[in-house]
Amino acid sequence: MDEKIKKYLGSAFYSAKWVERSNLVRLSATGLLPCSNYLAQLEKRPEKVVPPMWDFVFFAPDSCEKALKVFNENVVMMCSPGSTTIVVHDAAGIHEVAILETHAKRAETSDAHSVFAQFPRLDEGHQGCLIASADTLVSAYYYRAFGPAPLDDCKQFVTAHDPAKGRVLLAGGEVPWPLLA
Repeated sequence: MDEKIKKYLGSAFYSAKWVERSNLVRLSATGLLPCSNYLAQLEKRPEKVVPPMWDFVFFAPDSCEKALKVFNENVVMMCSPGSTTIVVHDAAGIHEVAILETHAKRAETSDAHSVFAQFPRLDEGHQGCLIASADTLVSAYYYRAFGPAPLDDCKQFVTAHDPAKGRVLLAGGEVPWPLLA
């Protein structure tokens, strides 16, 4: 017997939190599913915005196996340090979920910085550089090209080694994540 699975907007309790030493945010949706054969999922919306917006959905077959099922769905996304909320759309409407533990305040207090560069393409040298706090976790698309060092030394390194002259990531700045383009 072939069952058709339908997608519905669901509802959950939401929380968002900065991941330590990074520009990543973990969005969590927790709650109870009415049937044990239902699935819950956070889906990224098609709008190309930072931070991304999400739909919370249930996948439900035609039949319901009567039993409550606990769910805890998580997604991790890159956000600008000044971001304060994540938008989630579900059956109850649109929710602006506050991001806990403001990363921007921590970035302002750090004296040590590093230059992160995109992995080079065959001897092209350092490219797509960004300067960030030395303890920042960046995407695997980047490697540490220089540092930890004072901010001025990092700027001098970028000027000397990156033809595009890179970008400085300071609190409230925008991170040039290539996967979001």
